[in-house]
Amino acid sequence: MTIPNYSLNILGKKIAFSAAIQLAGKILQIVLSAISLKLISNFLTQEGYGVYASITEYVLFFSTVANLGIYGNVIKLMSDKPDDSKIFVHALFVRAVTGIFFFLLAIGVAILSGGSEIFIIGTALFCSALLFDFLTSVCDGMLQANYLMGRATAALLLGRILQLAILFWIVKHVGSLQHFWILGATLLGSLSTFLISIALVARKIKIFCKLELATMLLFFKKSLPFGIISLINTLYFRFIPDYLANNFLSDSDFGSFNISFRISQVLSLASTFIMFSALPGLTEYIDGKHYDKAKKLFLSLQKLFLISGLALVLVGSLIGPYAISILTHAKYNIPELSFILPMMLILAAVSYGYDLVMLSLFAAGKDLWFMWREFIGLALSCVFFVASYFVTDMTEKMVLILLGAIAGETIMVVLGTIKMRKFFNPTRPNM
Repeated sequence: MTIPNYSLNILGKKIAFSAAIQLAGKILQIVLSAISLKLISNFLTQEGYGVYASITEYVLFFSTVANLGIYGNVIKLMSDKPDDSKIFVHALFVRAVTGIFFFLLAIGVAILSGGSEIFIIGTALFCSALLFDFLTSVCDGMLQANYLMGRATAALLLGRILQLAILFWIVKHVGSLQHFWILGATLLGSLSTFLISIALVARKIKIFCKLELATMLLFFKKSLPFGIISLINTLYFRFIPDYLANNFLSDSDFGSFNISFRISQVLSLASTFIMFSALPGLTEYIDGKHYDKAKKLFLSLQKLFLISGLALVLVGSLIGPYAISILTHAKYNIPELSFILPMMLILAAVSYGYDLVMLSLFAAGKDLWFMWREFIGLALSCVFFVASYFVTDMTEKMVLILLGAIAGETIMVVLGTIKMRKFFNPTRPNM
């Protein structure tokens, strides 16, 4: 089975519906996450939340390394063969093997580096939770390629509801929210989401087939460029800024920084949902040489993200302090760090353009081209990151760190946009 050559209008409706389902689900997820965050931030001191944030950010770094672009490749490959169980099963197995390897590495490094008991336990629990999230993402990729994201969203929400229920139980029966109890609730929520997701996939395709080493290696090879792109981007977009902030700021100030960081990261996901919804159709248009439709779709998305990005910065900067107080606690509104959220909102807005060009070039088979340009983004960011060591004022340090992330993301948007304009050149044959 292959996806038919939808008209732009029909494909637009499918993309809009898929993205709307994901955004609606994300809004509900944000509500559930806000309740969880409120519980956690109220029961933990600012210093305690800083430790909790350190555990999650540490593990998320290893999860980024282990990501390897498998989710995007599942969508792209299944765009042409939505019912191909062979792609799904091999992707699921590769995802499991790479996840287990890197998460065991994360736990081992935490032990060998002399991490505290709470840090090691928290790392093990959060790694386990993210492993199930990894497996769930393969299910999501298959459902995304079939425009069945309503099912994936339902599974996610059910998992998050269970996670919140467990967290409430912990509050009532344990009496204090220790880090490993919090992450234990996350683990059970992730496990339930995966079990529901795999059951939904089983309703669509047969999920058993003979494993072939050659097929797994080929899938791994095709996923690698996209995975490297994700890793490099996440370094300057998230982990290096977060690492520097953790070193420069006190635990309490880092807790405030991390709250703003999490808010901006969630908001930046809007474009990710839309672009992964557009990826199957965009891939089909380009593979079928329907370049005029692909170009119109690209330009429409570009306009949407530009307007959304501007609205995000303007509205978010106005209501940001109130949102932090509502979602967490007023203690996380530190006047000296009030500039952080607006700058992070700018970063999130620029990331809308990044997702557009990155996934468009991925659909066009230009992922290797984009991968090598990522080193330019990383190098530009590092100029600002290094400069932050040579100033003494804490505000100037943080501004330089955030400017580094914004600069790296912006140069990739510019380079990617130029490349896509060349790709859609009217002189292209069969245009």
